[in-house]
Amino acid sequence: MRGKKWLWVLAAVVIVGGAALAFFGDQVASRLPGGSPAQGVTADRMPTYTVRPGTIQRTITATGNVQPARLVDLRFGVSGRVQEVRVRTGDRVAAGDILAVLDNRQQELAYFQARNAYEIARIDAAPNTVREREIDMQLAQEALEQTYLRAPFAGVVTAVNIEPGQSVSNNEIVVQLMDDSVFQVQVSVDELDIAQVEVGQPATIRLDADASRVRQGVVQEVSLVANVQGGVVTVPVTVQFLETDPFLRPGYTATVSIIVAAARNVPVVPVEAIWEEGGVRTVTRLVNGETEVVPVETGLSDGVWVEIRSGLDIGDQIVALNYRGSAAATASAAARGGQGGGFQGFPGGGLGGVRIPAFPGR
Repeated sequence: MRGKKWLWVLAAVVIVGGAALAFFGDQVASRLPGGSPAQGVTADRMPTYTVRPGTIQRTITATGNVQPARLVDLRFGVSGRVQEVRVRTGDRVAAGDILAVLDNRQQELAYFQARNAYEIARIDAAPNTVREREIDMQLAQEALEQTYLRAPFAGVVTAVNIEPGQSVSNNEIVVQLMDDSVFQVQVSVDELDIAQVEVGQPATIRLDADASRVRQGVVQEVSLVANVQGGVVTVPVTVQFLETDPFLRPGYTATVSIIVAAARNVPVVPVEAIWEEGGVRTVTRLVNGETEVVPVETGLSDGVWVEIRSGLDIGDQIVALNYRGSAAATASAAARGGQGGGFQGFPGGGLGGVRIPAFPGR
């Protein structure tokens, strides 16, 4: 009974193997040196592409968090009892506005006494005495001023931590103030990429909380000091939003793409159209239904499209997937257990699954 079972298994393996050989045999043969072309993949049936102008950008992408240009914790200069709180969370203030006041009757009295003494000394006192009284008045004025909490810049109050009648020390955070006129994102760029980043380069910023909108930015600062964490070396880079809007909040996660190189209004082709072998890059051009191999000089590439600097003209029609040499490349790759030729590590000569990517914008 067990022998019959093994016979059935052997028969099933033979049937499946035969079907696979029948299905894949022609394709395998077409990829071997001297093999015949696979049915339906001749040049006139390959996807084609018409060379046209486009824009290619090379970017470095990193993730960080939105930060205001300034976010400060404000404290009184002296300890005391809170007499008045003039702001609430969310209030917008101007630079110099009074936010809160301590009970300052003692400081005010001391200032008036010092000022009166200075005025009297100016009448008939010696110059040194006049100067002494003037310094006393200035110190009393500074002590009085420390009982007032003023906004150092225009912005929005993000926190108020005191109430009238509360006693506070001079190291307690009283009010938090944010400058919402400028927002920025600090990201960490790998040391291998940092040489490409410069102040003034444009960038795009996409928030996780508002993924449908792309905001524009610019590189504001590249740190002079690198960070090392877990054996990875990165450099902090600050990217500033070109415009602010009410949606922006500190702490939002942001993905920043810094545009480190760009080629605009140049001839572009899909990277799959390029074949590279022996350091020479070529495309297959179609002329009057015939194919010809054309050497080309390439420029900037974003991994999907590549700039053509010479060898092709706007309007030329080419094979979108350069199949030339694919059979030999496949055999060679199989012999060394790797991938065959291609363009700069991008997919090379294969004959299936070709899809023309969306054309890059101008």
